[in-house]
Amino acid sequence: MKKIFLGLAICLGLACTEAKQNKIENAIDKTGDSLNSKLNKLNDTLNKVKENVANSIPKVKIEIEKTIPISLQWISFETQKQGKATLTKSDDGWFIIKGEQENDNNEYLKINGKIKRTDKLTITFEGTVITYVKSNNGGVPCEKNGKQVFAKKGDRSYYRLQNMENCAGGRLLDYVDLYNLDQVL
Repeated sequence: MKKIFLGLAICLGLACTEAKQNKIENAIDKTGDSLNSKLNKLNDTLNKVKENVANSIPKVKIEIEKTIPISLQWISFETQKQGKATLTKSDDGWFIIKGEQENDNNEYLKINGKIKRTDKLTITFEGTVITYVKSNNGGVPCEKNGKQVFAKKGDRSYYRLQNMENCAGGRLLDYVDLYNLDQVL
């Protein structure tokens, strides 16, 4: 009888242990599911916050801006003073150029447009170049619009406008030069 009672006690003990074990495993599963669910919600929330922060940061356009010397020989020979042009890099690979040179007689060179390197010795320009020297072109400014070419020849360190003829025509030439472009373009 003792053997039967002992056997029954062991069976009940094992059954209780197995029931407790199942209960513990169920509790762990529920806790794990709950933790996974909470972690997934937290991850979703963090991703939304990250997207909101990324979308709220303004897009900043970084501009590269350089100043280069420019000259028109009629003014430079007289004053030995070069003008200045500002180059600003644009998104399309061109540089916006705007500058001028002026002397005490209100004679000037003005350039406004965009430039781009064509090859090692050539720069393409699109825009306007205006030169004004009182003794040239009947005292009227000479304006050149559209596509132009600046080229570097020989040992020169500058690029010269290839459309040199002044609006007066004949043998009157305007030497419009851009310096230090190899350091920028």
